[in-house]
Amino acid sequence: MKRRLYEHQNLWIPSLLLLANVFAWLLVAGRVDWPKAEPILHPEIAEVREHWRARDAIGEPFQLVLTDQMAAETIAWFIEPRPNLPFSRPQVEIHPDGVVGRGLLHVGGLRTPVYGRATVTLVDGKPVGQIQELGMGGATAPDFLVALVAQAQSVYDNLQLPIELTRLELREGEVIVEGVYR
Repeated sequence: MKRRLYEHQNLWIPSLLLLANVFAWLLVAGRVDWPKAEPILHPEIAEVREHWRARDAIGEPFQLVLTDQMAAETIAWFIEPRPNLPFSRPQVEIHPDGVVGRGLLHVGGLRTPVYGRATVTLVDGKPVGQIQELGMGGATAPDFLVALVAQAQSVYDNLQLPIELTRLELREGEVIVEGVYR
């Protein structure tokens, strides 16, 4: 009888720790107050996308100037019809030395803020991001999130894009993208 009571007492400790952890995540998620980016595909991005899909401009150059807001709205536009993507409220900050992205990750019914900072360079006509920092809920990202990002990066690395970028210039609040349709 004493052994059974002792075993039940040991269950209380992990249960209390789990409850405290859930409560902490809820507090962190409740403090996220950045605005919701409207899901917008801007006309200049839509034009590049249409030529990309139609393959009717092979060899022709294009240029885009993409701002922080346009990037966040384009991500929101991409996410909106895909309820299986566990991400919302994208925010983007473009700086000369890299890009910072943040949003809410939906895990197990909880919403927790995630962020990442990466440098971006142009390699063989493709933008390549090198993750400098990845976090979740104000702490370093757990291994499962790092693995998800690595998996997404490997899929992207194997894509054959129908465009070749010739210029990628990061500025404060915007990026200039130039390229050629192939």
